[in-house]
Amino acid sequence: MRKSLTAVFAVVVAMVAMMAAVSHASAANAAAGCRVDYVVTSQWTGGFHADVAVTNVGEPVNGWTLRFAFPAVDQQIAQTWSATWAQSGQQVSATNLGWNATLGTNGSVNIGFVGAWFGSNPVPASFTLNGVACTGGVLPSRTPTGPTTSPPVADYPAIVHWVSPAVGAVYTAPGPVPLAVTATVGGGHYITSVSFRVDGVTLAQGVRTTGDRFEAQWTPPTGAPGTSTTYLLYASAGTDQSLSGGAPPLLVTVVTPPSTGTNHPPAAALSTPGGQTYFLEPTTVTLVADVTDTDPGDPVSRVELYLGATKLAVTPTNSGQRYQFQLPLSAGTSSTFTVRVHDSHGGVGISNPLTFTIR
Repeated sequence: MRKSLTAVFAVVVAMVAMMAAVSHASAANAAAGCRVDYVVTSQWTGGFHADVAVTNVGEPVNGWTLRFAFPAVDQQIAQTWSATWAQSGQQVSATNLGWNATLGTNGSVNIGFVGAWFGSNPVPASFTLNGVACTGGVLPSRTPTGPTTSPPVADYPAIVHWVSPAVGAVYTAPGPVPLAVTATVGGGHYITSVSFRVDGVTLAQGVRTTGDRFEAQWTPPTGAPGTSTTYLLYASAGTDQSLSGGAPPLLVTVVTPPSTGTNHPPAAALSTPGGQTYFLEPTTVTLVADVTDTDPGDPVSRVELYLGATKLAVTPTNSGQRYQFQLPLSAGTSSTFTVRVHDSHGGVGISNPLTFTIR
């Protein structure tokens, strides 16, 4: 019985050893290699925008983590996209999301971030992907001795970069704001569409102009004079694989300038209902002032009724662009009235004089 148990134990040990050897051989047979293109696409005082293109030049991987170190102690990641980013001291890591976990041979993924810097902003010197140094070459591997399987078909999402507007650009309403991106895709695939959005609303479809460049124009709404509005712009592209990719969101500011010396004063036409100029006492006369202002975003602030040079203490009833005044008048009155119209930027318009008689 002891001999039988010893024999069984020996067989089990041998099988475990064989499995370990096979596992080790499989790991050794996986040729690994990568290339990283780290580009600072724009930089301003205290901040910068970095695009990081990671290309797997080895065998396909399912799940990846990119690691690198910032050269300066005051460099920090802030807003990130297309990966789960983390930073501890100067060490930075980016791990795949669900949709971009698989990187086929020569497959690439575009990730990036908006960062902060204070003293200097040097580019990282080295990168690793799943612990393998990204030198652009492939680590050697032994020729497999067992059966092999074909690698899965690689997914190639679109890679989109902003050309216009620039980060933090300021435009004057009503624009237009030029929109332009470059959209590319690897693996012999092609871009099928490019769309631009603001705050989740589609603005326009990009039109290919030259090469990989797609353009459109956006006319932002005009705000109140002297105000500004910040918008978040998005650009995305689709491919023949039905895979989409997008550029990081972009902040732009649209300013509506204040009214200047070109402000046009409002106009008013003063009348009575039916154009009547004679009334019998006792009566209450209705005066109607039809008011217009040709300057956009410059509303009428008040309308005043004058008897000669005297402003009457009468509160008008405002109905859109029509103001009405109710005046109780007595016999023997022959009076000339005008209205003065004030807009929100200091413009003043005076109506036609209106004279009528009470008998």
